[in-house]
Amino acid sequence: MTVLRSLRRRVTRSGPFVGALAFVTRLFILVYQATLRVSLETERGYDELDSDRVLYGFWHGRQFLLVPSFRGSGIVLMTDLSWAGEIQTRVLRGLGYNVVRGSSRRRPARALIAMKDAIERGNPAAFALDGPRGPAERSKPGALFLAAKLGYPLVPVATAARRRFCIPRTWCDYQLPLPFSKCVVRLGRPLWPGREQVTALDVDREVARVAREAERSVGRRVA
Repeated sequence: MTVLRSLRRRVTRSGPFVGALAFVTRLFILVYQATLRVSLETERGYDELDSDRVLYGFWHGRQFLLVPSFRGSGIVLMTDLSWAGEIQTRVLRGLGYNVVRGSSRRRPARALIAMKDAIERGNPAAFALDGPRGPAERSKPGALFLAAKLGYPLVPVATAARRRFCIPRTWCDYQLPLPFSKCVVRLGRPLWPGREQVTALDVDREVARVAREAERSVGRRVA
């Protein structure tokens, strides 16, 4: 059994296997997205922004619609240093994203510096605000800190699908839109941490508000 486990590990972590899995995953995302009816909504103030000088923030588990919707944009994203992170990196780069490898758990300061360097080369960036492991819908300080440091706006982002499947036993209640569903990607009003007092709680409230508006747009009831 030990030999078999070792062999399986070598195969699954080999370059050809990882590359093939990333290709299949990327193809799945594009084909799946083609079955969805996705519209983009923006709120007041967003259209006046310099699209190369923006940070986007969203909740973990709501990103499935975002990945294909913004492909080719050059947005900077961070992926983990794990095996799964390597596959994710290849998928995202194949879809036209800039990817920084790092970890908010191991040497988070170094990861933030790498993100800052990539952003300053003229790229927008996006963050799963509550990633990588929660608690759900509670922002970590990284995106807010970078926005203030760079003088960039932080744009709250939310997605919604009329019909969806929530993957069980995921800490973020990961949502997968069902095929042929009406979907919305909504970009909220920009927040300016470098110009005014903006706290993590303010960001959480704004993302939650934008999420409620997105839910209404696809015809779902909101409490």
